Amino acid sequence: MSQSRTIFYAAWLRIALLCVMPGILLSACSGGPSNTTSSGPIEITYQYPAFNTSKDVQAVQDAMNNLLKQKINATIKLQPIDVGSYDQKMKLLFASGQSCDIVFTAPWINNYYQNVTQGNLIPLDDLLKQDAPKTLASLSPAIWNAARVNGKIYGVINQQTFIRRVGVGVRKDLAEKYHLDLNSINSFQDLTPFLQQIKQNEPGVTPISSSAEDGNESGYLYYSNYLNMDIVDGLSTDHGLLVIRANDSGRKVVNAATQPEFKQLVDLTRQWYQAGYYLKDPLPTADLDAAWRSGKFAVEVGVMNADSAGQLQNRFGQAFVTKAFGTPILTTGGTVATMNGICRTSAHPDVAMKILELLNTDQQVYRLITHGIEGKHYVVVDKDKGVIGFPPGVDASTDGYNPDTPWMFGNLFNSYYNLPSIVGAWDTMKQINASATPSVALGFAFNPEKVKTQIAQITSVVKQYGIPIYRGQVDATTALPIYLQKLKDAGIDDVIAELQTQVDAWAKTQK
Repeated sequence: MSQSRTIFYAAWLRIALLCVMPGILLSACSGGPSNTTSSGPIEITYQYPAFNTSKDVQAVQDAMNNLLKQKINATIKLQPIDVGSYDQKMKLLFASGQSCDIVFTAPWINNYYQNVTQGNLIPLDDLLKQDAPKTLASLSPAIWNAARVNGKIYGVINQQTFIRRVGVGVRKDLAEKYHLDLNSINSFQDLTPFLQQIKQNEPGVTPISSSAEDGNESGYLYYSNYLNMDIVDGLSTDHGLLVIRANDSGRKVVNAATQPEFKQLVDLTRQWYQAGYYLKDPLPTADLDAAWRSGKFAVEVGVMNADSAGQLQNRFGQAFVTKAFGTPILTTGGTVATMNGICRTSAHPDVAMKILELLNTDQQVYRLITHGIEGKHYVVVDKDKGVIGFPPGVDASTDGYNPDTPWMFGNLFNSYYNLPSIVGAWDTMKQINASATPSVALGFAFNPEKVKTQIAQITSVVKQYGIPIYRGQVDATTALPIYLQKLKDAGIDDVIAELQTQVDAWAKTQK
């Protein structure tokens, strides 16, 4: 019997037993989903990672609930969790069987595929049709297919740019001071002279910022999409190990760390590390943000989109210029990089889906959770163009509500612009989405069940031996052969073989 069917019958049995117990009345006993027209509003919880602390979450929640009560007779309980502990807390929540409703999930955090395999999330196909038809219609079937696992959708994709082109964000004042022309910078290597100038002439400024969070190697150079590779192991969005070249018609699965381009990138990272372009010890996210706001860094390395200059300025309080490298490639990892799922333990999945419909289609509701309360957390600078700024006397570090993650909550294209210079970015992103070259593995979803032991061992090896190489903290010439042997000992060949079998079977179903 399938896992989903087992869950269904178990839930049905519990309801049936409750219905025959004297004195107990349940709306579920009458059949069908929860009734949002009942006398009291239904509360839906929403757990998601937070990259900074916002003291006014309760005020925003209250304002959202005023709207939700009117629109669908429901309320939401916002439960932001520090990004550094989000993974662990979600694992504990699911393991305990605790009730939850909406949760943020992706390959890179609160792993989507593992959640599906473990039965933590419910299939959403019917709920999307019934309770979120506008959201369903807003994306093409090809995009929704990227979220399918064994034919079912388990995550509501947040509409945004699906193209994860890595690049650089440079402080505008320093770019102008040293006459940096980003139009002439087409690779990381091209940036070396500028980094050298910063190191020599800007005391107290580290050329590149870098994150200490394993799995979020912000600041370092290995990004699979930079090398035109599509991650197929379902373990990461940007720094994956098992990949298929996006234009390889044979769809051969390879270990990225065995490829010459990988060695070139980590060698360059090592050169930059030894030259002092990175901190010796990377910083936790909260400390990193504070250091940026104090002017301690010059360059941010990461995914760069049409709105990145505005996001960086909002987060760090300084003006930026940005540049993305490489060819736009549409990958599965990029498409499902930000999603919201509904827990298996949710008592009201239909109401949870109705809230997700509003977050993706209703500007009032969406803008409250993304930007806060007008006049208190932001002011409208240009109503016609949809530009906002901070209220007088307020900045990114003092604003009571500034999550700075509009891509997390719903349809990014319903967001305000936080900088006049990025007006039009949403149209640009839509155009890039439509014109990008689809990877040959777009829509493939790996089922790791047969090799989950090997994957757990590989994950440990990556953390112990791989991350120091990615960060340039060790010399790849000597460390990389050891890393590759440790991966082999952990069973990576078994995982590659299983992946290849599944990819080949999936490829036969593609038109």
